Amino acid sequence: MAECVWLRQLLGELFLLVEKATLVYCDNVSVVYLSINPVHHRRTKHVELDIHFVRERVALDHAVNSERALQFPVFHKEHSCVQQSLNHLRPTEEVKLRIDVMKNLSINNFAYLMPIKIGTPAIWNLVAIDTGSTLSFVQCLPCTVNCHKQDVGAGQLFDPSKSSTIGRVGCSNVVCRAIQESLPVPTKACMEREDSCLYSMSYGRESSYSVGKIVTDRLTLGPNDEAVIAGFVFGCSLGTNYNKLEAGIMGFGAEAFSFFMQVSHFVGYEAFSYCFSSDRQKQGYLSIGNYSRTSSSYSTPMFVATPRPVFSKLPRSMYSLQLNSLSVNGITLHSDPYEMTVDSGTEMTLLLSDTFDELDNAVTQAVEPLGYMRTRSTIWSDNHICFEDKDFTPFKNWSALPVVELLFGSGAKLRVPPQSAFYNDGGHGLCMYFVRDAFFVKGMQILGNTVTQSIGITFDIQSEQFVFREGEC
Repeated sequence: MAECVWLRQLLGELFLLVEKATLVYCDNVSVVYLSINPVHHRRTKHVELDIHFVRERVALDHAVNSERALQFPVFHKEHSCVQQSLNHLRPTEEVKLRIDVMKNLSINNFAYLMPIKIGTPAIWNLVAIDTGSTLSFVQCLPCTVNCHKQDVGAGQLFDPSKSSTIGRVGCSNVVCRAIQESLPVPTKACMEREDSCLYSMSYGRESSYSVGKIVTDRLTLGPNDEAVIAGFVFGCSLGTNYNKLEAGIMGFGAEAFSFFMQVSHFVGYEAFSYCFSSDRQKQGYLSIGNYSRTSSSYSTPMFVATPRPVFSKLPRSMYSLQLNSLSVNGITLHSDPYEMTVDSGTEMTLLLSDTFDELDNAVTQAVEPLGYMRTRSTIWSDNHICFEDKDFTPFKNWSALPVVELLFGSGAKLRVPPQSAFYNDGGHGLCMYFVRDAFFVKGMQILGNTVTQSIGITFDIQSEQFVFREGEC
């Protein structure tokens, strides 16, 4: 096994990408258990150093689930001796990892947060859930470029020098090349003196960014530390410009190095689900693995977003749906079918200009009889739909507002109740969470996190379906 690892590393340094795992055609259950507990037997102290290296590799590649069962992803499933081991160790039911989700307005007023533990000893952090990002990152010490203000409630800053399980990703490593090719970085950055792979990411309309080193470390997840992911790849941010106060971001995009893709090996089904509650007294959830299919759920085909040069600042691997049209109070609006990207890290829902104008006209006809007139006197009003009454009174009669539905492929309908479609803005009156594409980037539609509040969402990557269930949290 040590020779296989050495050959794979050598090929990587020669820029020859080995895309498939090296197959090991036989296994020994006792060795695997021994790799998890090196003090399993008194005679294990007399072991040569290279065998310790192999033990560490075995421990890295075998995940222990909540039922203490082991899974062996590197072996060919048809081999007889592997079948014997798998039959002995296969879990009695499919593994599902559930993680608490929370919203803390003092840390981030629009994104939803999840707790993680990183390193050894483990450091607790609150990070944002972002399906619009691929690479995950947390802020690290020392911040040599720009220090990001991190709220005390988001945990302490991660110091990689104090973690016994931290690992460096070299500049010629295949992981480094994959990340840099996926992210919109202008150069293939490397800190040659210490052979550390560097990354750079930008976010949104503002000058938000994260720059730092690509590293690996131990990641612990779940309310009771159910999942431990050894060698988790993430960005150790040494410079962050960001006006929110969480510790970092977990990327759920469709790349092998994203948080979800790395954690999905721990479970038996490639899917993740979440519900972001609009009620501050209720707890949302994030679940990784299989999910319940009910007759009350809707589903529509999901695909990886089409890369276009105009979106050069965005990751290539985001999840998209086909939005066919919208309806207001049951009346379908005229619009052409077009791709819509799902971004849990964005508050607003972006619509193409023509579709936005159709929505604007229909909602205005429904709201103005309530005594609130459409505001059109500012640059803000070109891209937003806002209403005011003559006394600038905050709107309260939510049940009187129109109901918006998004109509997707395969007949799926996403009903957006008024509380998830409208909000009171102190400076602009009663406004909608739907905005024109020019507000962010022209030519792109985005399904933001607010219009899906209290709706159970599933990204079924394995079946290429986007599933939603109303009123789940």
